[in-house]
Amino acid sequence: MNMMPFATAPEPTLTRTEVSGLIALAARTVPPLWPLESAIAVNPLAGFEGMAFEEAVQAGARLFGARQSLPLAQWRALLAGGRIAEGCLRDAAIRHLGGTYPALAPIAPGITALDLLMARLLTLPATDEVKASPMAPDAAFVAKWCAAFFDHGHAAIPMPHRELGLYRAVLAMAGHDPEFHALTGTLGAQLLMTVPRDPLNAIAEALSALGIAEDGQQPHLAALVARLPGWAGHIRWRSEHADAEHAAGAPAGMADLLALWLLLERAGALTQPRITPQPANVTLHLAAHFGWSRDDVRRALAVAGAPLTRIATMDEEALGLLFMTAAEWTYADGLVPRLQAGTRAKAAEMPASEDAAAAQLVFCIDVRSEPFRRALETTGRYETLGYAGFFGLPIALHPSGAARRKRLLPVLLSPQHDVAEAPRPGHEPDATRLAAADATARHAASLFDTAKQGIATAFATAEATGPLAGLAMAARTLAPRLSARIGAWARPCRHEAFAPALDHASAGHAHPPFTLADKIGYASALFRLTGLPTDTARLVVLVGHGGSAVNNPYAAALDCGACGGHAGGSNARILAAMLNEADVRAGLVAQGIALPETTHFLAAEHNTTTDTVTIFDRTGVPAGHAADLARLEADLARAGAANRERRAGLLDRSPQDLLTGAAHWGEVRPEWGLSGNAGFLVGPRRWSKHIDLEGRAFLHSYDWRADADGSVLATILTAPMVVAQWINCQYLFSTIDNDRYGSGDKVTQNVIGRIGVVQGNGGDLAVGLPRQSLFRDDGSPFHLPQRLLTVVLAPLARVEAVVAANDILARLFGKGWVHLVVIAPETGQARRWRPDGAPQAEGTGLTDITA
Repeated sequence: MNMMPFATAPEPTLTRTEVSGLIALAARTVPPLWPLESAIAVNPLAGFEGMAFEEAVQAGARLFGARQSLPLAQWRALLAGGRIAEGCLRDAAIRHLGGTYPALAPIAPGITALDLLMARLLTLPATDEVKASPMAPDAAFVAKWCAAFFDHGHAAIPMPHRELGLYRAVLAMAGHDPEFHALTGTLGAQLLMTVPRDPLNAIAEALSALGIAEDGQQPHLAALVARLPGWAGHIRWRSEHADAEHAAGAPAGMADLLALWLLLERAGALTQPRITPQPANVTLHLAAHFGWSRDDVRRALAVAGAPLTRIATMDEEALGLLFMTAAEWTYADGLVPRLQAGTRAKAAEMPASEDAAAAQLVFCIDVRSEPFRRALETTGRYETLGYAGFFGLPIALHPSGAARRKRLLPVLLSPQHDVAEAPRPGHEPDATRLAAADATARHAASLFDTAKQGIATAFATAEATGPLAGLAMAARTLAPRLSARIGAWARPCRHEAFAPALDHASAGHAHPPFTLADKIGYASALFRLTGLPTDTARLVVLVGHGGSAVNNPYAAALDCGACGGHAGGSNARILAAMLNEADVRAGLVAQGIALPETTHFLAAEHNTTTDTVTIFDRTGVPAGHAADLARLEADLARAGAANRERRAGLLDRSPQDLLTGAAHWGEVRPEWGLSGNAGFLVGPRRWSKHIDLEGRAFLHSYDWRADADGSVLATILTAPMVVAQWINCQYLFSTIDNDRYGSGDKVTQNVIGRIGVVQGNGGDLAVGLPRQSLFRDDGSPFHLPQRLLTVVLAPLARVEAVVAANDILARLFGKGWVHLVVIAPETGQARRWRPDGAPQAEGTGLTDITA
């Protein structure tokens, strides 16, 4: 419907610079969204981290139309299932009511405020879950053209005029779009002819034409950005994080997107956001629950009207946040006392010489590494450590034959070294054969895609290839593991044929990727950041990780987040090669790191879907270490089998079925990924080795005794822990509202433009995780939504100084996005970091650091 008068061209009141500033602020409403090939976990409310967590959740709910918590019925089911302690829920309710005395204040004879609130939490009827609304027509229009513009080689016919930019390209096409005419009528057609072609000028003119007050301009633009957080996030990724080649020939920025939204608004086609219904007053339900008469209700209102009304008008979102707090306290109560006990036993400080490790293995801090490490430690004298999975190497890898490089580092960093793949010495024929096979496969795939999508060739292609494709599909369905083995048999193994080349320049670069000083620096960082002792074992293995999935758009989400959504084996190979170089060893000696001559470094990769470990570059292992390697491989296989058995139980499947699922094209849940993540432990492995952490904790090794100035701790907390917080928040919000913050059911998803997924045949890019990664088949949550608990073994004063010196830590801990507990190494005394404005802990809770 078009109710606007004829389009006019008012004089803009803002300069281009002022408009750019408003756009930059509005863009922060959504985080960048990485494409599927390098899916990275992000906090969908990252733009709100300057606010207290509870306030941010409410603001995000208003802006994105999202839930603030799980439905009450699901929380109650989690409580009944024993995953939340009722005592912790009661403690959370007492704190919400202002402490013990207000909570126990009588509302009616024999009934306290706490009784009322617990009745609401546990017993009173819960409202039905509200289903997501269908996409509004204006949003569907913008999303449709975003999908066409940002397509990355998926569409049969590319959108015309992409070289003009998103805004101008849509202006050129909208006049031929019946949907645009239906939305905007004649005013839209007039605006198409008169609006500025430059998006900044168009925004300035639109803000004047719409009469948006100066103090409302930035919030207005932010609300428009939030209408399609997926496409807006993709634009942020393209603008801020992607290599230039991704945007070549199709430039687009947030100004383009906002100019399109304002065009629709000027044409009167903008729909209004959904209004959240006000919470119902459940006083009558409470009265019925406690058997009150009308006179009893009147007396209760007269005696304690304020607390009664406050409890009765709480919405279920607020009740859900109390459940989440209880879940967090349940986890902390189960973990922290055991860590304190481990500290007091001095197990964290005194390794016995007779227990010298047969081998040391450095794993990624990923939560999936912890149960595997524990299983391996039971098989022999193995010492395991946790380190960020990119092993401190800020690199981009140029795989042989690939069109683009891979950024194998956290998204917080930029690549400092470009590393090329090269044939391994002695394996040149295999490398040549593999390169030729890859080229043939790419050519065949391109030819098939072209023929399949061609107007004149589609049917002929289907008829010609249908029988063969049918046989292949039947084989992949009925015998997926056999099909995978046949496919692997026909090709040389890639990691056997190629290896990262440390001393050869990559294409476009004149110099080798690393200087000797670089190598020594990265090698020494391994010891400095993990506390790895210099009297190393005969074998030290750097273990990256990756997942296995077929026909899975989210396959990259199973790989290493610290490696930019890629498997971490290449990083491990590069650092292991550095550590085996004689010049690097000599340089380490100059830094006080004298390694035994018998130590050999190896690289490996843990497949988290199959729990198999691949050892790389084994031909470089000295002959005298062959027996050590054979024992290690046997124990890795035993540990893998044990961990697969454990994971199979969590997935209600058999261990063999997990192997089948990793190769099956119809598998929707090859593993649980990082579902269940809840803790981030910073300390030596001996500190937590006696505890079954259930695959829920990130483990970063740290020796406080070797970090007098706290610089190592600052690095760990401001880099790996921040990445862990992003992961934690993605899982948290994807669980509490899978439609808005996640990506919904995999069964109804479609890949679009080779960059993301949408539900059905169009709409916004999904920003989070699919339902199958978070919920069981019966709809109950497998992932328990709760904030990250960071526990550090270090002197209290040192941690306090590190937090005070880093704004990001002060914000995350002070605003309640991450809970922090510090355990003093000498005494085992535990203290928590109290969020800004939070009440003092009561009873037996942890004392505050900031008290």
